[in-house]
Amino acid sequence: MRFIFVDAENIGLKGVEAIDASISDKVIVFSKNEAVKEACERKLFLYVSSYPSGPNQADFYVIGNLIGIIASLSEVQRSACQFILYTQDNALTTAFSFQCKLHKVNSKIALKPKSDVQQKRIVEPKKLLQSLEQMIYDQLKTAQTTEAVRKKLKQPKPEFTKALNQLIRAEKIRRVSKNKKTWIRA
Repeated sequence: MRFIFVDAENIGLKGVEAIDASISDKVIVFSKNEAVKEACERKLFLYVSSYPSGPNQADFYVIGNLIGIIASLSEVQRSACQFILYTQDNALTTAFSFQCKLHKVNSKIALKPKSDVQQKRIVEPKKLLQSLEQMIYDQLKTAQTTEAVRKKLKQPKPEFTKALNQLIRAEKIRRVSKNKKTWIRA
């Protein structure tokens, strides 16, 4: 028998729909999404949404259910079962594999974790902000309004404001005392 755990919050509706399970497989899908719920009903998957909302709550529930199922099986049943996880979450994959090894059950991670390339993309915006900070700093050789600088640099307000606030916190720029709307290097 196969127990298939699906972190639908991580792989989404398309990932759930792509799972090919036999009628004897026990597929448990963790999600709070209504479209995922409907897909589970069509495919006869068990839909679980009774965990609290928040970061990693579904992951904790996946591991809790894994342990509960393993604990309910006899040693003979455990040896005849395979536990499969569908997620691309590195931390959940690590926890799932660890628990399966700890309890000496056969396990498989069905999807490859997100690559380092995707993780590097998360870091790149910070580099962009740092270079934006430098561009703002370079513009403030002479006193001017932040809106004038933003327009010169053709930057959207949210990113510009984040970079500007970093410069203010670092005390690299200051307001001009005569006109509080203008800024200059400190």
